[in-house]
Amino acid sequence: MQYSVEAITLTTVKYGDSSLILSCFTKQYGLQSYMLKGILSSRNNKKIPRSLFEPLNLLELEVPKNSKDRLGYIKEAKLHYPFQSIPFDLRKKSLLFFLAEVISQVVKEEQEVNLGLYDFLKTRLLWLDTEDQVGLFHIKMMLDLTKFIGFYPNLTQKNAPFFDLKTGCMGSTKTHPDFLEGKFKNYWIQLFGVKFDAIENIRLSKDEKSDLLKYVVRYFQLHLQQFKPPKSTEILNEVFK
Repeated sequence: MQYSVEAITLTTVKYGDSSLILSCFTKQYGLQSYMLKGILSSRNNKKIPRSLFEPLNLLELEVPKNSKDRLGYIKEAKLHYPFQSIPFDLRKKSLLFFLAEVISQVVKEEQEVNLGLYDFLKTRLLWLDTEDQVGLFHIKMMLDLTKFIGFYPNLTQKNAPFFDLKTGCMGSTKTHPDFLEGKFKNYWIQLFGVKFDAIENIRLSKDEKSDLLKYVVRYFQLHLQQFKPPKSTEILNEVFK
């Protein structure tokens, strides 16, 4: 039986000479993988073009519900929402490549439905497509993701001098290297407290933005097993210099 599924594309991996394996986060079933058989072949009739599966595209798929021990196949695919600005904006495309790496690691255990997380991702992608000031989008996105994956920080003692990346709490003493202090502690608190629509009011230099992102990635490493820094981080920092 075929089902209509909303999906956010994550990654594709080449399989054989002409096929791809697609990983995507679906509204109905959580994380799923599908075989795109022959999509790279010169004889492909382009009924399902490869361009549909760019990172974090919003799709509608006609698919079977996957069993846990085998890949499904996509019968039909189309854009659920065609992005208006992202495909033509190098900054935004760079953000999506970076965030696709992050989200792929975050959702790899999400085999069940998680409507809250799916709606959060979809809403933020639609926001990115309509806004212009997006220099802190990836940092804010990662910080807000922690609400859905179990390590949203405790910031109740905002006047404490340090933020402990290991415990996720404010503190008054430093007992290891993974602490934020000074301006970076203040940026951290600001970004957790601000709404997406107001992130442009937080002004950081290129170096400050790059350093803050390193702290965010470190926070994820400390709280998610086997989390790896995204390979596209350097490219992203260069685009937003």
